[in-house]
Order: sequence, then structure tokens, then C-alpha cells
Amino acid sequence: KILHEFEPQTNFLREKTRLLNQQLINSLSPLQLIAITAFVTTCGLSIYQFLFSHDEDISTRIREIIFRMARQLPAVKRKIAEAREATLKTVFNDIAKSVAGHEFTKVLPDHGLSQEELIKKLEHYRKLEKINFKSGKISGCVYKLAKTDMTEIYNKAFTLFGESNPLHVDVFPDIRTMEAEIVRCVATMFHGDIDVCGTMTSGGTESILMACKTYRDLAISKGITKPEM
Repeated sequence: KILHEFEPQTNFLREKTRLLNQQLINSLSPLQLIAITAFVTTCGLSIYQFLFSHDEDISTRIREIIFRMARQLPAVKRKIAEAREATLKTVFNDIAKSVAGHEFTKVLPDHGLSQEELIKKLEHYRKLEKINFKSGKISGCVYKLAKTDMTEIYNKAFTLFGESNPLHVDVFPDIRTMEAEIVRCVATMFHGDIDVCGTMTSGGTESILMACKTYRDLAISKGITKPEM
């Protein structure tokens, strides 16, 4: 009923559109029509993606565009380059100070080192350490155990399994078994059932990334198409 009431206006627009299309066809070559159609379609898709195909809202994206354009200004680019250069210079100077006086090995020796020579060289490298990491005051670096007997225990563990490769679980079932037991203990700690599984990681950073990936995949499995990490 509503469409019927606006039928005259609809017919008018339809006729105007037909006449406009006919004028374009008569005034433009086929190649021009194809080019214009491709251009308009590309612009339309770009506008649609800008408005609806991003996680951030429009105001955030507009600010990002403004800042991105501002960074291209010569004065701003110069300031950014100066700040980056100063930061790199500071980092390089700190690294250079830590190895001051050390003569770097740049080529492989013609003959291998003896055991005594190798140990002496390793001891020289160890003397490059200037920061006392054993103080227990360096966050996120080395977690030094106060008890020396604990140090002896993990040194013994490294001696027992230093030549193993956890990638080959068929060759090293001992490593596979210990990993499975650790995963199961952690799962039990968090009240996990028999379907809970896990894996060992090589350090804290990888553990954080794996946790984020796990929650992301869990969100996707629940129908969340754009999970936030």
C-alpha cells in the first residue's frame, strides 16, 4: 500500500535514471563506461570498508589518518628521525660499553680449540658481565635461587637431558612423559577435566602469546568474529 502511494514518484525516478543512463551510453565510449564503472565501484567499496569493515570507530580511524598524514610533514618527519637516531645511539653506546676492550672473533679458526683453550675463552666471555644478576634485583631477567643446592639440582638436570630434543617424542619418551605430567598437574590445579590439554613453552613471552591465541580461538569457536586480545 505504501509503495502504491509513492508509485508516481518511483516511476519518475525510474524514468530519469533511464534517461541518464541513455545519455551516458550515447556520450561515452565503451572503454570510458568501463573505466567510470570500475572507478565508482572501487570508491564505493573503499567507503564501505572504511565505515563498516574495521574494529575501531570512525573517530578513531579519522584521528589515525590525521596523525599518519601529519607524520609525513617535513618538520614532523625530521623530529621523528632525530628522536629515533638519539634512541639508537643510546642503545648502541650502552652495548658498546658492555663489551669495551673485547676483540671480536670474525672468522672461524683454521684449527679447532683444545678443551683448555675453549674453557679459557668461555671464562673470558663470562667476565664481560658487569651487572650482578645474582642479587635477585633484576626483574624479568634471571630468577636466581638463594639455595646453592637448588643450583646443583638443575645443573644435574641439564646434564641428564641436555642432549635431548623434545620435538622427537618417539626418540625421547622421557621428555614427552615429563611434559605430559606437567600439563596434567597444571590442568588439575585449575580443575580441568580429562579433555583439557596443553603444551610446554620455552619461556614467559611465548606462554603469554599462546594464552592470547587460545582465548582468541575459543572466542572464534563461539561465533565472535572479531575477538579482542
